[in-house]
Amino acid sequence: MSAQKARILFVCAALLTLSISAPAAPPEGTMAFTVSMPQAGSHQFHVALRCAGLSNGPGGETQDFKMPVWTPGFYRILDYAKYVRDFRAADDTGRALPWEKVAKNTWRVVSGDASAVVLNYDVEASVSFVARNYIDDQRAFIAPAGLFMHIARGIRHPVTATFQMPAGWARISTGLDPVAGQPNTFFAPDFDVLYDSPFLLGNQETLQFSVVGRPHTMVIENVPASVNREKMTSDLQRMVEAATRLLGDVPYKHYTFLLMGKGNGGIEHANSAAISFNGDSLTKEDGYARWLSYVAHEYFHNFNVKRIRPLALGPFDYDQENLTGMLWVSEGLSVYYEDLVLVRAGLMTRGQYLDKMAGAIAKFENAPGHRYQSAAESSLNTWGTLPGGGDRSTSISYYDNGAMLGAMLDLKIRNESHNQKSLDDVMRSLYRGYYQRKARGFTDAEFRSECEKAAGGSLAEVFDYASTSREMDYAKYLAYAGLRVETTAEEAAGAYLGVNTKTQDDGLSITDVAPESPAQSAGLAVEDRIVNLDGAHATAKSLNDLLSAGKPGDKIKAQFSRSGATQEVEIVLGKNSKRSYKIAPMDAPNPLQSEILKDWLRSRQ
Repeated sequence: MSAQKARILFVCAALLTLSISAPAAPPEGTMAFTVSMPQAGSHQFHVALRCAGLSNGPGGETQDFKMPVWTPGFYRILDYAKYVRDFRAADDTGRALPWEKVAKNTWRVVSGDASAVVLNYDVEASVSFVARNYIDDQRAFIAPAGLFMHIARGIRHPVTATFQMPAGWARISTGLDPVAGQPNTFFAPDFDVLYDSPFLLGNQETLQFSVVGRPHTMVIENVPASVNREKMTSDLQRMVEAATRLLGDVPYKHYTFLLMGKGNGGIEHANSAAISFNGDSLTKEDGYARWLSYVAHEYFHNFNVKRIRPLALGPFDYDQENLTGMLWVSEGLSVYYEDLVLVRAGLMTRGQYLDKMAGAIAKFENAPGHRYQSAAESSLNTWGTLPGGGDRSTSISYYDNGAMLGAMLDLKIRNESHNQKSLDDVMRSLYRGYYQRKARGFTDAEFRSECEKAAGGSLAEVFDYASTSREMDYAKYLAYAGLRVETTAEEAAGAYLGVNTKTQDDGLSITDVAPESPAQSAGLAVEDRIVNLDGAHATAKSLNDLLSAGKPGDKIKAQFSRSGATQEVEIVLGKNSKRSYKIAPMDAPNPLQSEILKDWLRSRQ
C-alpha cells in the first residue's frame, strides 16, 4: 500500500466510556476527526485516531473500536469493515500497542495504562454510491458509517470532524453544524447524528432558499447549465412548504439537499438527503417530474422514518440487521406522500397524480410476486435480498404495495369520519405523540390504533391486505373519493391458476382464491395448504415456474392439506392476462365523495 495515501486524523480527547447502567450524564471530553486527502486519486482514506483519558472496557486493559455494518436508510448489511486496511495502534509517544480483531467489525486494543491511544487505518473508497464512501481527484462523498469508528458503548459521545481538502477543492457540504472559529470543522452531538450526516467535498454548486426562516441549501453536481436553477429552487421551496404545512412543523435548524447528478439512489437523513440521479434527465419534462418526486420522497422521510418511525428504527444496533415488518409504512407511505405533497404544492395536477397511481397499480398487479408475498413479509425479508430486491417473480416491493395501502388507509379514514379525519391526522398524531412527547418509535399495534382512532372504527380489511397477499379491491376504496377504476385485460404469456399464497414450512398456504378461476373450479379454498405440485415440494418459485412455463389447457396435479387431511386434485390452467388501469371521476358522485376528492387532492393553485 502506497505511503502517499489520503489521510484522516481522528482525535479523541479526555474520553470517558460510560457504563450501560450509569445515568445518562453528559460524557466527558471530546472526540475529533481530521480528514486529509493529499492524494484523492488513490481511492483511499487513511485514519489516525487519538484517544486520551480512556476508561477501559470489561477486560480492564482493553478498548474495543467498532465500525457499523450498515447505514440507516439503506436496509442492507454492507460490511464496511472489509474496506478497512492496515490497522495499527500506538500510545501517545508512538510506542506500538497490541491489538486483535475480535469480530468482523471490532478491533480490540490493549491500551493498558497508556495516557492516549492512537489508531491508524485505511479505508478503500472506490464505489460511487450514496451508501458507500468514494474519493477521486475531483470530489469525495463520505457515508460516515463506513468511515468513522466509534468506541464500544460510546455511541452517545459528541464528536467533531475537520477536513483538510486537496488544493483546488473549495466546498464541504453537509447537514451538520460548523464549529465557530475552526475552519472546515463540523460538530455532531453523538455518533447517531454523525452516521446520519453524509459529506460531499469538491467544487459543487450551491443554491439556497428559506422556509419559515430556516435555511435550505441545494448542493448540485453534474446538472446541465441549461436546467433552470431558479425553477429548481422555487419548486423545492414549494415542496418543502407543502410538506411542513402537512405536519405542522419544521423540525431542524437547517437542511441540505445533496443533489448528485450521476448514478442512482437516495438516502434520507434527519438534516439532509443524499440523492444520485441522471442530471441530463432534468432537461426533459418527464425526467424533471420524476426527479421532483424522487426529491420529495427523500425529503418526506425527514418526517416519516427519521422522526415518525417503528421502534426497530432507532436507537440503532449498528452490529446487525434492525428488523421490522413496518417498512411498508416507513417507505410505502413516503412513496404515497411524495406525489400528494407535489399536488398540494401545485407542482403536479390531479390528473397526473391519478394517472401515476393507475400506472403503479398496473405495475404491482402485473408482477407475479404479489400473489406470494405480503407487504409485512417484504419488509422483514428485505435485509436478506440484493439491493434491487428479491426474486421479482415471487416477491414484492413494500414501496409499491405500501403506497397503495397508504391510499386505502387515507380514503377509508376520510369516508368513515365523514371527511373530518385523514391519514394526515394520523401522521401528525404520530409525530406529536411519539416523536415529540414520548421520544420513541411506535409498535405495529400502536400504528394501527392511531389509524383506527382517526377512522372511528375498524380498518381490519386494509391491515389484512398488509399482512397477506389477498387481492386488493381498489375500486371500493377509490369510490370513497368519487372515482371509478376501469380495468382492461389482454392475454399474456404463461398460464393462470387464480390463487394468492403465503409461504409455510410445509408448503404454500392459500390466502385468496379468485372467483371462477381454475383453482376455484378444482375445489381449492382459502387456508388450504398446497404441499406438492406435479410431484415436487410446493414453493412460491416452483408454482410460479409452472405457471410461467405453462399454457392454457395444461393440467397440473396439486396435493393439498385441509383440516389435517391430504387431498389431490388435477387443475386445468386458464389464460393468463396483463391488466391496465385507468382512474376517472364518477359521473354523479354524492356530496361526501366530492368533498373527499376535493380535500384529498387539493392544490394551492
